[in-house]
Amino acid sequence: MKLLRLNAENFRNIELASLRFEKASTFLLGRNGQGKTNLLEAAGMVTALRSFRTSEARSLIRHGQRQARLFLECEREGEGAAEITLSFASAGKQITCDGENVTRLADFIGRFPTVTLSSEDIQLIRGGPALRRRFLDLTLSAMRPDYFEALRRYHRALKERNSLLKSGQGPRAEAELSAFDKALAPAAVTVCHLRREGVEVLTKHLCAAYAIISEGAEEPELRYRPESGMDSPETALKTLRESRAADFALKSTQRGPHRDDLGLYVAGKRARDYASEGQQRSYVVSLRLAQMTCFEESSGVAPVILADDVLGELDPVRRQRFWGAVGADRQIIATGTEPPPPGEREWDILRVDAGTFSRESEMAPDAVQDETAAASPTRAEQAPARQEAPASQPPSTPGADGPEAEARPDR
Repeated sequence: MKLLRLNAENFRNIELASLRFEKASTFLLGRNGQGKTNLLEAAGMVTALRSFRTSEARSLIRHGQRQARLFLECEREGEGAAEITLSFASAGKQITCDGENVTRLADFIGRFPTVTLSSEDIQLIRGGPALRRRFLDLTLSAMRPDYFEALRRYHRALKERNSLLKSGQGPRAEAELSAFDKALAPAAVTVCHLRREGVEVLTKHLCAAYAIISEGAEEPELRYRPESGMDSPETALKTLRESRAADFALKSTQRGPHRDDLGLYVAGKRARDYASEGQQRSYVVSLRLAQMTCFEESSGVAPVILADDVLGELDPVRRQRFWGAVGADRQIIATGTEPPPPGEREWDILRVDAGTFSRESEMAPDAVQDETAAASPTRAEQAPARQEAPASQPPSTPGADGPEAEARPDR
């Protein structure tokens, strides 16, 4: 797939921008806080209908405005050009594809695949189970429409069940809960089953990518760890009945796929405890490359890579291996505060300043020199933590109207 043109209006700090992607490799260069990540976020939002930084639509809309609008012209292999428009406000989103309203999200999710690499990906190893579930849910939703639909059914039933649990215990509530359990159980079983299948595929591609990136003897592994015991509708109903007293006491459903975890292992040990920082970064980059391969296999379309300030975190050897895994022809849009190394790729460099974008090839030589000096951080600027993308917690929904948020934070 190729992104041809992206328009953003009132998105984050971008008042109005229209960019044409003239080469396969585009590099957004600028200081932190100028809008580089915002443009990547816009590209991911209009293709995947989600932000990799926040689940709050209001925070995506420029201050003082009521709505934001994104327009993307892209080209899928064998299908020609397509035009997508996404408008959103606090009340919700409206999506059109080639002038037609998108009413069935399962048919849209995964059709225009993008893969986002972010420095926050390290939290897939270091963070809580919710982050890994979100990664798994979003990946499988883009690969399989049946997973997306099963997950929506599950979260819809879960929301109704939790609402009943909050209303209090009693004979009537018990009877109603039994009815909700009959709707929840089959959806839970389907979600667990498809997760197991998906993790097997992801693990295969993770091992292949990790062997390229790290060239180490360690072998990575993903382990789906369902704590719900929901292998069949009968066992699911039994699990829900056994948990009913605790559910009423805590006013939320304590057992189910929304509590499961995805274990990340290296050489048979948890990556969080065993792997060095370099190994962890190689692991999450390899995980994104595995996601890229899964999307390509399921859709028949080569995903576009959106790399948010992560290439600079790889040493030169791993960086070169990364390019070997990505391939020379795949489209990539990357960001950074320093220009990319000469000769690495044929980059189209765009300077970013306060939400405006200027193509370096169209700038006067003196202006380019001044911009380069400004983009390179001083020693004092390098000391604080990165402030480009103060990411909120990633969204738990795979689409604009996807499954509801989880019942409560992870334990």
